[in-house]
Amino acid sequence: MIKGLKKYIPSRETVENYKMLSFLSRHFRGRDYLWEFNQSTVTRATWIGVFWAIMPMPLQMLPAVFFSILLRGNVLVAIAWVWISNPFTMLPILYASYYLGCHTLGIEFSANAVSANIHHLASNWHLILLPLVLGAIILGIIASLLSSLLVWLGYQIFTPSRK
Repeated sequence: MIKGLKKYIPSRETVENYKMLSFLSRHFRGRDYLWEFNQSTVTRATWIGVFWAIMPMPLQMLPAVFFSILLRGNVLVAIAWVWISNPFTMLPILYASYYLGCHTLGIEFSANAVSANIHHLASNWHLILLPLVLGAIILGIIASLLSSLLVWLGYQIFTPSRK
């Protein structure tokens, strides 16, 4: 199963030669656990990658790599999970985050506030930002916990026992 998934994950060389991550490349040396595909590193990387994929920010790969190094997760898997937020999925993620944030804060949700009109968004950013960020944090925690639980269960079910 892991071999089939590896074809969708970037190679170690690709990550080490990526210009935006060059300042972190010295932290890769001597830490082979960052590239291992075992239950603990992949489960941690899933939590990290999914959480940062939900965050409404650019360059989500940078904090995903940083936290993978810090928390000893698989860097390649974390980067692959970050890619779930792409131009096709970002709008539904942002909409769901804003919706959840509004309900958490007790603010009336208005679909007009998140219209596709850039001028309208720019003039109302101060009303949108707090519910969006709070909703993204909550959604990121929930989605990352559920996905890492599913990955952990997948390892439990599909990995032969070591008895």
